[in-house]
Amino acid sequence: MWVLAQDLCRDGTWNEKAKTSMQMAGYIRNMKDTMASADHNVEGLLDRMVSFYAQGLQQIDFEKYFLIEEELGKGGYGNVFLVKDRQTGQRMAMKVMDKDKTSQQSFLHEFSISFLLSSHQNIIGCFGFFYSTIDYFVFAQELAPVGDLFSIIFPNVGIPEDAVKRCTVQISSALEFISEKGLVHLDLKPENVLVFDQDCHCVKITDFGLTKVTGTVIRTRCGSKTYMAPEMFNLTISDGLAVDGSLDVWAFGVVIYCLLTGEFPWQVAMLDDEAYKQYVDWQNDFQEVNPPEAWEKVPAGIRRMFIDLLAIDRTKRSKTSEVLQYLIESWKEETPESTLIQEEGDSIERISSAQYEVTSASHLTTSWSNVSISSSISSLSYLLTIDTSVSQSEMIPEPQKDMSEAPIYV
Repeated sequence: MWVLAQDLCRDGTWNEKAKTSMQMAGYIRNMKDTMASADHNVEGLLDRMVSFYAQGLQQIDFEKYFLIEEELGKGGYGNVFLVKDRQTGQRMAMKVMDKDKTSQQSFLHEFSISFLLSSHQNIIGCFGFFYSTIDYFVFAQELAPVGDLFSIIFPNVGIPEDAVKRCTVQISSALEFISEKGLVHLDLKPENVLVFDQDCHCVKITDFGLTKVTGTVIRTRCGSKTYMAPEMFNLTISDGLAVDGSLDVWAFGVVIYCLLTGEFPWQVAMLDDEAYKQYVDWQNDFQEVNPPEAWEKVPAGIRRMFIDLLAIDRTKRSKTSEVLQYLIESWKEETPESTLIQEEGDSIERISSAQYEVTSASHLTTSWSNVSISSSISSLSYLLTIDTSVSQSEMIPEPQKDMSEAPIYV
């Protein structure tokens, strides 16, 4: 952010903008320090941040400073582009939100949440640079060289077992951090988990456009329907639904199933969905030896993990950290297809190790030196992950996939 501010300062019309940006530096650092001791009042903290950032939001000519190279992702509320700074040559991800669909308040709210949470090693870095154009709101994020988690899932197969476990530990760590801060992501899915190396030693949660403060009452469904918990489908306008971390826990369980099998366990968590109805009956009379067809693909040793993550009664869902006790179990039934993919993955890893230099941090990555990681899951996540950085030209080609239904916003 500060390098860019200095570049802008060379243009006389941007002196005031650069000055404002530099003044914000101390305030932002203080905000992030305050976050550690103000988790009980996160809503008030976010309100103060939004109010402050509104004062520094100025309009620029996007094409003057950045070159769009490709679209990295597209959602219901915004797109993400790979862009290059015309002066420095640096590449970064830019989240672009149409002003016709997004209010300034919503944009600044998402930016504030992204910036506050980005101190965690498994949450995407946010550079603290935000602005508007004539038609859009924009902020800069860390660039993930491989893409998103959905892009590496093989249909009807998933990804290798060791990669599933690495992803599970890292996502769990990030979700625990988000919950500790008094927030609920509300749209966890493979498309919103970014990948930094082909073997998933480093993955990070992104997209906080739907994130709410714990306890917020919502009156319309939000999220991606395949990952929605049953209580979201049962939501009524009159009663509403007070959001909490159990909604993310449910989505987490569905994500793990997708990684393991390359399929969805059901299309929607409603009783008119036969696959879901079979799961409900099974959970009500849980027997490891007699699961529904969809769950025969999951080894018996971890079926209890799913029963707890995907408990129909939200008050009985486990914490994400409870997945740790299952790491010693086998997570995938060996099939010819999974064996072939594992062998291909091992080959790719050997080639990558010989051909590419793995650096400890990207020149775009922000510093996490003052991060306080309180839980044992975060410690384990650190041991299982590494920071990697490769250029776009060094990206390993992604497999083609066609899962039965791509998640959609509702």
